[in-house]
Amino acid sequence: MRIRIRNIEQVNQHLRNAYLCSTQPSVAPKAVVVPQSTIVDKGESSRYWVDPTNHMRLPRSLAAALYQTQNTQSKRSIGNMEKPSFQPKKVLILSKLTRYEFEKKVHKGCDDDQLASILKKRGSDYQRLLSKHKIHHSYLNTLQKELENAGIESRLVRRFGYTQEAVDWADAVFSAGGDGTFLMASSRVRTKHKPVIGINTDPQGSEGYMCLMRKLPEENLSGALKKLFSGNFEWLYRQRIRITVTGDDGISDAIELHDQQLNRDPATTRWTDNPRSPARENDVEECMSLSPPVKKRMISESEDKAIVPIEKETVELPVLALNEVFVGESLSSRVSYYEIGLNDEQMLKQKSSGITICTGTGSTSWHFNINKLTEQCVQDLMKIVAQHCNLPQIPHDNKNAVSEICTKFNQQLIFDPDRRQLAFSVRDPIFNATFPPTDPRGFADKIRIKSRGYDAHLVIDGGISYRFNDGSEAVMEVRDEDTLRTVVFR
Repeated sequence: MRIRIRNIEQVNQHLRNAYLCSTQPSVAPKAVVVPQSTIVDKGESSRYWVDPTNHMRLPRSLAAALYQTQNTQSKRSIGNMEKPSFQPKKVLILSKLTRYEFEKKVHKGCDDDQLASILKKRGSDYQRLLSKHKIHHSYLNTLQKELENAGIESRLVRRFGYTQEAVDWADAVFSAGGDGTFLMASSRVRTKHKPVIGINTDPQGSEGYMCLMRKLPEENLSGALKKLFSGNFEWLYRQRIRITVTGDDGISDAIELHDQQLNRDPATTRWTDNPRSPARENDVEECMSLSPPVKKRMISESEDKAIVPIEKETVELPVLALNEVFVGESLSSRVSYYEIGLNDEQMLKQKSSGITICTGTGSTSWHFNINKLTEQCVQDLMKIVAQHCNLPQIPHDNKNAVSEICTKFNQQLIFDPDRRQLAFSVRDPIFNATFPPTDPRGFADKIRIKSRGYDAHLVIDGGISYRFNDGSEAVMEVRDEDTLRTVVFR
C-alpha cells in the first residue's frame, strides 16, 4: 500500500502511527524508510529519515538498517510453545541515575545555583538537565501508578541498590532509563523465566533499542501496559554470552565501570588497582558491588614434573553479556595482541585495536558501527569499479542508487536477537608479513581468545571489566538456558 505524503509533518505523523503498532521494540517499523515516491519534494531532504520525536536527520542508508522491522514470527522454538501471559504480582523497577543526579553526587554540598554556575562554565545547560530529570521521574511515577492500578506491587531501586536479593523478590524486572539501564537490569537475571522489560524514560536523548516503546513519550505508557497485561505480545528470548576465563590469580576481580563514572581521576589512571571515587569514600550505599561473587576452580599446568606447577584459576564469570564482550588494551592508543580460535579450530595470532564478540541484540550497536559502510565510501568504490572495469553504466552519481546499495550492505550486519551464534568484529586489524590477513568479521558457535596483552581487559556490555593479560584465556558461547526473556508487541 502506498501512502501519499505531501510534507514533513505528514511523514512524522505516519511514523508516529507506525511506532504505535511496531512489532519490535528495539527497531522501528518498515514505514520509517519512506519511499522516494511518497514525498513530493524530491530534493536532498528526501534522502534522510526524520525522527518523529526530535526531527534529527539520519541518512536512509543507516536508518533503514538500524530501524528495520525484524520478523517477530520467525522460528522461536521456545517462545512459540507457550501462550503469552504477563500477570506478575511483584515488579522490581530499576531506575537510571539521571545526569542531574550524577552531577549532584559529583558536586556534593553544592546547591542548585552553585551547580548551575559550574555547569555553565563547562558549557552545559543546567535547566535542560533539570527538565530531563523531571521528565524521567514523571515517567517513573506514571509507571508505578499504572502498576498499582493493575494490582501489582512494585519496588523502586537504583543501580547500587540493585542486588540479587531484590531481583529474587520480583516476578519481573522493569528498567526505567535507556539501553544502558536495560543492560544493567539484565545482568543480574540469570534465569530465562523472569522477564526483563525496558521503558525508555528519555525518548529525546536515548535510542532505547531494547525498550518496549522505544522513543514514545509518557502519555503512551498506559496503552502499552494494557497491551502487555492483556497478553497482546510475544516473548522474545534474547541470546546471551557465557564467558569462562582461565588465568592467573586475580582475573576474577571486577571493575565496575558504572561506578567509575563518578571517579574524577585522569583517564590514564582509571584502571589502577583499588580505584577510589567520591562515591566510594563518602557514600556507604554506593560501595556495593554490582558484580556477584565468582565461582572458582583451580587447575595445575606443568609440562615438566620437576618444576613447581603454576596454579591457574578457571572461573565462569557471573555476568552474562547481552550486547557484546570487548577484549583489548585498556588504553585505546595501544595495540591489542591476542590469539583467536573459532569453533575449536587452530588459534591465530592477531594485532588490532581490539575485538568484539556480540549477540543479535548487540548487532545494532558496536558491531554495526565497526563494520557499517557510509554512502561516501560506497560512492568512491563505485567510481573505482566503473573506471577499473570500464563500466560507465555504474550509476556512481545516482544518490538513490548509492543509498540503496549502502543500505543493503548495512542491513546484513544486523541479525536476530535469538540467533544461536556469536558474531565477531576485529577493530582496525593489522595485516603484514607477520600477521597475514584473516576475516575481520564473521560468525561462530564458540570463540576462544588467548591474551598476549600488557594492560588488557575483558569488558562485558560496557559495564563490568575483568583483567585479561598475557596468558589468560576466555571461551565464549551461547546456551539455551542463558537466554533472556523479553517482550515484543504483535
